[in-house]
Order: sequence, then structure tokens, then C-alpha cells
Amino acid sequence: MPLAIKSLASKFGKGAATKQIYIYETWARWAARGVQFILALIVVGLYGHRVDVDRRAGNAQAAGWVYALFVAGVSCVTCLVYAIPNPFSRAQPHRLFAWDLVLFVLWIALFGTFAAIFLKRHGGDYEGTSVALMKCAVWIDLVNALLWLCTGVYGCFRTFVGRKVNGKIDHYQNKVEDGFNAKVDQYAGPAVSNFSMKLNPLRGKETV
Repeated sequence: MPLAIKSLASKFGKGAATKQIYIYETWARWAARGVQFILALIVVGLYGHRVDVDRRAGNAQAAGWVYALFVAGVSCVTCLVYAIPNPFSRAQPHRLFAWDLVLFVLWIALFGTFAAIFLKRHGGDYEGTSVALMKCAVWIDLVNALLWLCTGVYGCFRTFVGRKVNGKIDHYQNKVEDGFNAKVDQYAGPAVSNFSMKLNPLRGKETV
């Protein structure tokens, strides 16, 4: 009986705790990528409308607007790929933190480009585009940049410090498991002894 309890503790204790940690990490990644994806889609809509208006009017496409669509589109695709559990055979998504940091730089450049154009203006239109609407887009650009910075920094931390963190988690879980096994020995041992004593008289009667 104690051995069976220990086996269950080993199977569902440490293993389950470790599994839960990775499940929570996956959920957190989905949440972060989901927010990044939604904000990037909003940017696609805000800047894409201007690009579509120029296309219909037969005007030349401004480089800044096209660049905005490029950054937002690449970000959307990246979020979809990173949201897949273990999408890469040899590398976890957090190990590709450098790409997150590259996207951070691209978003900061986008923010700087349109902030210089719209933040100093007060209402009205700029080349047929609502200044108030573009001011909102500029701040969304900044939020996107900060989110990609956060995921990039986390990925860097997870890559280079993750082994030490996992080692500490394993050490803590081993201590918990050892303590649980000690409790099993303490309480289950006397119970097994009493059960054996109850069986002995029955065995004695059978031999008589």
C-alpha cells in the first residue's frame, strides 16, 4: 500500500506540477500573442484604409503607409506561428527572442515616423487622412513596440536563465515529494502493521 501511494505521488505529483508549469506558460504565450495579433490587425485596418484610398484614386503609394502595413502584417504572421505549441522542431518559441526584438525595432521606427507627422498637428486632415485617427494609430504603434520588447526580453531571460529556474523548480519539487513520501511512511506503515496482525490469527486457524 505505501509503495502504491508513493508511486502515485511520483507520477501525479512532480510530473503533474511540472506539466502545469508548462501549461501555464503556454496559456500566457497565447494571451500575449493574442493581444499582439489584435493590435497588429487594428494597425492594418487604420493604415490599410489610407493605402486603399490611394490605390483607388490611382495615386502613388507613400512609403510610410506601405511600411506600416508590412510591419503589422509580419507581426500578425509571427503571432500565429508563435502561438502554435512547439512549432519548431529544435527550438522553443522563446529561443527566437531576437526576432521579437527585431519587430520591436521595426515598430519603434514606425512609431517615430508617424509621431513626427501627426503628434504636433491639431485636428483637421493631413493629405486626406484624419489627424485625430492617426494620433490614435501612433499610440497603438507604441503599445505594439512595447509588447514586442516585453516578449523579446522574456524570451531572452527564458533562454539564458531558464535552466537555472528549472533546476530550482526541480529541487523544490523533489523536496516536496520527499516530504510527502516521509508522511506516507509515517502514517501508512502502522496501518499496514495492524492489518497484518489482524490477518495472522486467521492464518493460524486455517493451519489448525
